Amino acid sequence: MDVFIFLIGLTAVTSEYINDLSHVESFLRNKESALRKKYRPFYHLTAPDGWISSPAGLTVFKRKYHLFYQYYPYNGAWGHMSWGHAVSGDLIDWVHYPTAILPKDYYDKHGCLTGTALVRNNFLTLFYTGNVLSENENIQTQNIALSGDGAIFQKYLYNPIIRDSPTGIGEIRNPKVWRFRNIWYMVLGTSSRQRQGQLLLYTSHDMFNWKMNGTLVESYGDMGYIWESPDIFELEGHHVLILSVQGIEADGFRFRNLYQNGYVTGFFNYRRAKFEDLEVSTATFQELDYGHDFYGAKTMRALDGRRLLVAWLGMWESNFIESTAGWASMLTLFREVRINKYGRLLLMPIREMIELRTEMLENAWYSPGESFDAEGRSFELIANSTSVDSDVGIIFEWRDGRYVIGYSADHEYIMIDRGGIDGVRRAFWSPKSTVNLRIFVDASSIEVFCGEGEVVFSSRVYPRAMSIRISGEAQLHLVQYKLRRSAGYDYKLAKGLKENFLHKYNLYNNVSF
Repeated sequence: MDVFIFLIGLTAVTSEYINDLSHVESFLRNKESALRKKYRPFYHLTAPDGWISSPAGLTVFKRKYHLFYQYYPYNGAWGHMSWGHAVSGDLIDWVHYPTAILPKDYYDKHGCLTGTALVRNNFLTLFYTGNVLSENENIQTQNIALSGDGAIFQKYLYNPIIRDSPTGIGEIRNPKVWRFRNIWYMVLGTSSRQRQGQLLLYTSHDMFNWKMNGTLVESYGDMGYIWESPDIFELEGHHVLILSVQGIEADGFRFRNLYQNGYVTGFFNYRRAKFEDLEVSTATFQELDYGHDFYGAKTMRALDGRRLLVAWLGMWESNFIESTAGWASMLTLFREVRINKYGRLLLMPIREMIELRTEMLENAWYSPGESFDAEGRSFELIANSTSVDSDVGIIFEWRDGRYVIGYSADHEYIMIDRGGIDGVRRAFWSPKSTVNLRIFVDASSIEVFCGEGEVVFSSRVYPRAMSIRISGEAQLHLVQYKLRRSAGYDYKLAKGLKENFLHKYNLYNNVSF
């Protein structure tokens, strides 16, 4: 089996992988200084160093969760993307693995972009987009990398598996791949010749040779100029289509971010390989998260069958203050996805989050105007009010800034305000019996979950020591928990992977075929 892996990936077995493993090993020797960097989160996943953005792929392999992400290891800015890699047994404690895919071949030398991770025939298989910049135009192809051990990946010898864009537009990316019965399906995000977002559908019988079936879905004209990072899954009889969209115009308090991440629901007819009566327009497109920093969401099915979602807790053209320290951004908390009777998605933190609680810091009723000092930089705050007819407010304050959460009973909305020119975000919300907020603060981020997950806000903030003050009209019962660190680094693991790779590399070079 090891010989087969090397045969399909001759182009990847080079000294560059050894250098990358050495880089990880060196970093882990200095892990304590890295973890103490200013604004670095405690329980959100970041890259070991450098830039992290959208999740690239999620799957379960040998009963471990594998999370891949867009990664540039050299500084805290966007560059030629690799696939970073982290592994967990419980979705809480993560260990960084060596980089899974590096941009070094002729078809991906300017970046390995997001796609899909899945398991086939006991191989962890990655589908990704290779990016090449030619005369100020992106030329993008679809490619495969495989691993037998879940740590070291080799690119398929006959990459790219899809070389051209049928529309003649170079940007066609982020393959979502899945199998239904005996057919493999691939959906790619792109733009039409009229510069409107659309998805293309491909099918295959063997996962390596693909046939284009045509346009799966396209914009009604108000849904931006390109769609990317598509995800499709079935949930309680509904087929959910998630899209990351560039070019939607703001509409009041909707679509306030530079780019949008949302979903539509419908029914995918496998016999006809198409959606039935699916409208993708700003009238049907629902935002997944109403905060300032959320993009590139991907989902997976957990070992127990739950549908889980994670996204980039960032936004393009943002000011990442931490980039001066050599790192930038993070991923959101994992969220369980459910759907209500109206076809709206509900997002709540996974139940495993309670395992991070180490100490109860606060448990008391507070009246408007009262405040207390928040202990630590990473905590969970649960706020409850039984007075749904009264306004509720929580203000996080620090020396040069603040973050406000406000619920308006009369207008039936909840809002946040992190200050600045474009600091306000708002969503309609009308709880029936209690106002319940679950808030996660982690050094330089805040995530707010409202009710049963009807509304979520995710935003980056850069506080120092903060206090928490109650505003509005109603009393609030507050429970605050200190949360422990959960993103780990294992020096022995990195060293062992390097030695194992060198053994296989030397074995391969001594074998005649």
